[in-house]
This record gives sequence, structure tokens and C-alpha cells, in this order.
Amino acid sequence: MKYHPHGSVLFCTLSLEEGLLLLANPLCQAIVKSCFAAACERYPVRICHMVVEATHIHLVLVVINPDHVDAFFRHFKTESAHMINGILGRTKRTLWCEGYDSPIVLTPTRALLAIAYLYANPAKDNLEISIDRYPGFSSWKMFRSGKLTRRWKRLRRPQFTVITRDANNLRGYTKRAEEILADSGEVQTFTLEPNAWMEAFGYNAPEEQQKINERLVAHIRLLEKRAERKRVGERKSVMGRERLVAQVLDTTYIPRRTGRRMWCLSERRGVRVGFIKFFKALMQTARAVRQRWRLGDFTVPYPPGLSPPSMPKLANVLGR
Repeated sequence: MKYHPHGSVLFCTLSLEEGLLLLANPLCQAIVKSCFAAACERYPVRICHMVVEATHIHLVLVVINPDHVDAFFRHFKTESAHMINGILGRTKRTLWCEGYDSPIVLTPTRALLAIAYLYANPAKDNLEISIDRYPGFSSWKMFRSGKLTRRWKRLRRPQFTVITRDANNLRGYTKRAEEILADSGEVQTFTLEPNAWMEAFGYNAPEEQQKINERLVAHIRLLEKRAERKRVGERKSVMGRERLVAQVLDTTYIPRRTGRRMWCLSERRGVRVGFIKFFKALMQTARAVRQRWRLGDFTVPYPPGLSPPSMPKLANVLGR
């Protein structure tokens, strides 16, 4: 059960079941861009920051309509899975892990730390020394340049057919991406809102937002330096831009996941405890509503901010 009230800030993570499939090549990036733009167009959310790695995606967003969050992720995952499976020649195969992680961020400090973690993740994972050099898809360049609107091609499932073995390389991916993009006449507008999370916490003055963004960049640099020191101590190196771009689609890789899903994020224990108590009480209320729905009583509304289940079937229509 997830709590997504209007105006809340969420730190979301989507993970693949297996494989290295969200690569830095033009074909994978075209899929990600198209699916994100299409999902935002159908089910608007305010995306603030995001980074895509080969096995997972991190993003920070602000909720507009609580009902849109589940639908947004469902649309993105469904469309991207069909397109990637089309390239791989697979049918009726799941691509994404069930659900997604989306703890609500309760304080502005914790939101800033979550965004810094997101952008420092390529350095932490030994992919590149800095987000500046990371070739995978991210919102970093849009954020730093201030050019927050992009027009991306709308791609369709039938365009994605199995890629031949001799084309399973960077040259083949690039050629296929060019063909698919040229074949599409539809264009979608995607808008990044990097300051929306600040507005959610009441920071609306442009000067104040600029100072917070400067602190954010400084903290990202700090995390990247820590990752570099750790690599030096362990005598490791990054994969590097060239190797990342040249990676081929790999369905055999099994991600090693650690950690647990959280309900909320806050650096203040009292705030976390208070929210957890509130959320547990809200879940009890939701369970009571569902029980009444099962009995046919729909007069009680589902608690706002929670995604209601499908209405139960109380009878079947009999055909003649």
C-alpha cells in the first residue's frame, strides 16, 4: 500500500528483474525518452531529477494527482518492456520487478540528500568519475543548462523487431535507432521541473532556489570525491564512458539487490515515527473501507492519497 498525497515529494526506484538492458546506446535511450514522455503526457507528474543505469532507474517527482502515480509507472514499464522485448525477440516475458519503491520525502534536507545520491550513483557504482561524464540517460544536462523542455519522438511497439546477432553492437543499435526515429512522425514534449520539490516544501523565491541548487551540486561533488577515494583505496577504476556506450544487451546478468523498501525518508527520527504512526492508522482505515466494499457498501470513500483497489464483482452477467 502506497501513500501519494497531492504535492508530496517521492524518491522512486524501478528495477529490472535481470539483465543489463537500460544501456547508454542511442537505441535504449530513445526507448527511455519516448516512454517517459508518453507516461508524463497521459498521467502527469512533476519530474524533478532522474538517472538511468543499466539495471534500475532513480527519480524524484512531485505528485499532482495521487491516482496518476501508479498509472504513470505502469505505463512506462509496460511500454518499455514491450519495446525491449521486441528487440530481444522475446514474448510474454516480464522485464521489471513487481511494483516500485516510492517512499515519501518528509523534509527538504532529506530531499536534497536523495537527489545528490541519485546523481552521484554512477560514481558510487564505479561507472564514471562524475555525472558530467556519465553517458547514460539522466536529467543532469537539462538541470545544469536550464534548458528544461525537450521534444522527443513518440515510438510505437511494432517498430521494435528482433535485432540480428551481427547487429548486436553499438553500430547496430545506432543504425536501428536512426531508422526507428526517422520512421516516427509523432513528437512529444517533455518538461523537467528541477525546482518543483523545493516548491513542495515552500521554497518559492528564485534566489532561495538558486542557493539550494548550489548546495545540491556541492554535495554531489563531495559524494563523487568520496567514491574516488574509495576506488583508490580498493585499487579499482571506473568502467568509463567508452565501455559504457559500447555495452551490449545482456539478459544473463543477475542484479544483487540489498536494502529494504521504506515508507518515508527523513533525517529527523521524530518526524519519521510520527508519519509511520499516521500511515499505519490510515492503512487500518483503508482495510475497513475495503471490507465494506466487499459487502456491497460503497458509501464510504477510500482514504485520499492511497490508490484504491478495483471494485469487487458482486455478480456476473449471464448471456442468453
